[in-house]
Amino acid sequence: MKRTLFLLGCLCLSRFAGAQVRFNSLEEIWRYADKNNIQLLTAAGNQSMASDNVKQAYGALLPTVTATGGFTDNVKIQSTLIPANLFNSAAPPGTFTQVAFGTKYIYNGAIAAQLNILNTQDWFHIKAARLNEELAAQNMAKTKADLYTQLANAYYSYLLLREAAHLSQENLRTTSAIYELSDNKYKDGQISEVTLNTAKINREKAVKNQDIALQQQAVQLNNLKLMLNIKDSLALATVLSATELQAAGKNVFEEDPAIRIAYTQLQLSKNTLRNSRAALTPVLSAFYQYSTQIAANQFVKFENSSNTPAQYWGLRLSVPVFSGNTKRYEIAKNKTDYSNKQLLYDNARLQSQISDENLLISYHSAQQAFLRARDILDLYRKNDEHATLQLQEGIISLDDRLKVFADLITNQNDYLQSMSDYFIQEYNMQVRQTKFQ
Repeated sequence: MKRTLFLLGCLCLSRFAGAQVRFNSLEEIWRYADKNNIQLLTAAGNQSMASDNVKQAYGALLPTVTATGGFTDNVKIQSTLIPANLFNSAAPPGTFTQVAFGTKYIYNGAIAAQLNILNTQDWFHIKAARLNEELAAQNMAKTKADLYTQLANAYYSYLLLREAAHLSQENLRTTSAIYELSDNKYKDGQISEVTLNTAKINREKAVKNQDIALQQQAVQLNNLKLMLNIKDSLALATVLSATELQAAGKNVFEEDPAIRIAYTQLQLSKNTLRNSRAALTPVLSAFYQYSTQIAANQFVKFENSSNTPAQYWGLRLSVPVFSGNTKRYEIAKNKTDYSNKQLLYDNARLQSQISDENLLISYHSAQQAFLRARDILDLYRKNDEHATLQLQEGIISLDDRLKVFADLITNQNDYLQSMSDYFIQEYNMQVRQTKFQ
């Protein structure tokens, strides 16, 4: 009992110490996760980078302009031997004179531009970038769907553990009363020690189950804090019970993000195949260049310098003739990949359809099983109340009373299992009925 009170105290202190974040429903948790979950924030960053890649791909259609410049300091100009009589007719034949040609400082600069007039691969690169942008958005939706499922699992697990703790608290009151009665009867010699120990075991089990439920509640709260990136304390103020859930009756599902991802990957593979075929087509581009060279004997003084500009433009046609058949092998590989992606897309559609059908069957089955389990538990509770009155009136023995209580405990476990199955199908339904952007 002291341990249970300690756990309750810790749970309360964790809720009220410092700042606190409170949620009243699963939808509030989802909305908070949209703005704070690390996985979603990272996926949003990847989506932004994919958008930048589209802009980068379109940039390939613009001309490329390159400017270059250079400076040379001829510290020592190499001399050249020339016949001496070239400048002096009196010089004897066969003699040579050393002469240095050139200037000390040379400045050169150029600007060049090139534009692809016909390059089909550029358009396929743009298409690939746009498809990758779509894929990033779809991966964002898939990440959100997976996260919503994890959050719902923790949320409904908390509700289930709350119900388990409530049942354990009821059992603790009942077992404590039975144990006190058993202890008195044992002292009076009316029951055996086995019966007394059975009553004590039931009480200890109730304490243990309550401890476990409280501990697991704290674990689920911590799991939610981690997924929601919450540093403060967290509290779930919802009083939602399984009988108030409203997913039943709405059997319309949103498109499965996995199907959209498979379709976009199929389109990417198709674009890659076309791009590899385009590698066999010619590329036509236009180019222009202007350059100049300035030579001077004084540093950055151009009064007596020489300037020799040049410019030209033209067209360039590049036709792939032979590359070791590498491009043809690339096309063959891409054909196989495209066929595989088609199979995966068809399978994703079939899998999603069958999964949705199974989800509907499982949901309605779990719902009916839970409703029956709840009614059965009510009957066991009534039996337990009647057994208490019959024991007080001396109609049944303490051993019979303990048997009735044991049946109640067994049915409580069945009830919690049915509730767990129902909660799982409930949040799966909620996730599949949510449209992810």
